[in-house]
This record gives sequence, structure tokens and C-alpha cells, in this order.
Amino acid sequence: PPKDNKVEDDISLEVEGLTGMYSNLRDVTFKAHKGEILGVAGLDGAGRTELLETIFGYATRKEGTIKLHGQEVKINNPRQAVKNKFALLTEERRATGIFGILDIRANTTIANLKKYTKMGILSDAQMKADTEWSINAMRIKTPSQQTKISTLSGGNQQKVILGRWLLTEPEILLLDEPTRGIDVGAKYEIYELISSLAKQGKTVMMVSSEMPELLGVCNRILVMSGGRLAGEVDADNTS
Repeated sequence: PPKDNKVEDDISLEVEGLTGMYSNLRDVTFKAHKGEILGVAGLDGAGRTELLETIFGYATRKEGTIKLHGQEVKINNPRQAVKNKFALLTEERRATGIFGILDIRANTTIANLKKYTKMGILSDAQMKADTEWSINAMRIKTPSQQTKISTLSGGNQQKVILGRWLLTEPEILLLDEPTRGIDVGAKYEIYELISSLAKQGKTVMMVSSEMPELLGVCNRILVMSGGRLAGEVDADNTS
């Protein structure tokens, strides 16, 4: 899709000196802007997944600071990350993204259960309405909300997970290999979704092993090697 998202001057995310406790992530510093799609490239083992997981509190941080709109945020676990408006789409969709035995409604609302609970009782109507919104907004092809997620195609499963995270109203979306293992048509739909999120002023960080994909979708690309930042590519001005 055309790159028609407008990268704003406002810096939404600042990461400084990020070093992992158990991973090879070493002293990573970068800034990302509102409305920007920032790619992360590198070979397997370069530290791309570790970078996203450490920002999200999924992997333990040894050193470094994370700022959102200039204010340092405390993120030591995923719950704090969600509270601070971060979302992470993991690389291994089947292992860590979907709850295969559950239906689409449960998979869509599971990251946001607090929103649906009043006095310890779940609001089925609200969950139904939000799932309907997600199915329409993400263009998920499914017979019903009660369909088991494991019966959907890879592309539709990925869209359910994206919809789940959007219901938490994130400002920073961390996407790890969002189009891996899905067909060409679904890939294009995911690209369009990523572009529309950036147009809404969200900051999207996207890891991919496919450089042409990053060049086609992103405004800038961080290149990682051996757990460190090795360089940066201006994707908007690279053919």
C-alpha cells in the first residue's frame, strides 16, 4: 500500500541504553515519532525480538530507560506495559498469541477483562459489541464470534490478535514478524492495517526478516547486529 502516513515531529517513544538481563541486548538507544512506522531489521539472533520483548517487560531489563512523550515509564512486566499504552504482537502466533481452544470472542477480549468486569461480573453485551467492532475493523473472515480461533486461517488469526490489542487503546504497537506464515492477500491487508494505525497517530515498531517488506511499509529502519544497533535506513528515501 502507499505510504501515506504522516510522521509527526512529536517524539512518542524514547529508548536509552536498553540492555537485557539475560539476552544479548546491549545499550540500544533510539527515538520513534508519533505516526511513524519504524522497522527493525537484522539476522536471526541479532536481538530484534529481544528488543521488543524488553520494551514490553516480557524480557527482563538490566539497564536503560523508556520514555513515553518525554516521561519515563516504569515497565517491569507486560501488565505495566499495557497500562502505559504499549501492545506486543509476538513472533510465535500459535504458541504465545492465540488461545487455540477458545473462540474468537474470548481471544478478542482476553487482554481487557478488567474493562468488562463490574462487581466481579463479566458484561457479555460489552464483550460481544467489542468483538463485533474488531471483526468489522480488522475485516476478519469468520462465520461467528463463537467460532474457535484455531479453525481460522493464519491471516485471520493474526487480525484477531491485532484487534485484541487495539481494544486496549495502545499508543505504541510492537509487532514481531506480523506477516510470517500468512498468504499474500492477508499480508497486504495487514500492511493496510499498519498504515491506518500510523495515520491515527500511533507509533508502530515492526520486526521483519524480509527487507523488501520493511522498505515497502516503514518510514525508517533500525538495523541490529549482535544485540546492538548497527545502523539506520531512511526507508522513505530508499528505492
